[in-house]
Amino acid sequence: MHIVASVGDKISAQEVSIFISNFLSYNMITPKDAKLLKVATSDNVLVSLDKETKDKIRANIFKNMLINLVED
Repeated sequence: MHIVASVGDKISAQEVSIFISNFLSYNMITPKDAKLLKVATSDNVLVSLDKETKDKIRANIFKNMLINLVED
């Protein structure tokens, strides 16, 4: 999946938000999917980590969730 590859090894919360907005604009995901993606990748979930680690873990979570959305 090209979208997953474009995420890379790390991604900021702001970049995830842009992806999610684009997915919603093109009706690729539902508003409920968008909310779950945003919550799961927020800084609140990754609170006690440094920025570099947050962005790496966020990318892994985001890519895994996208892959699983496509499989359904």
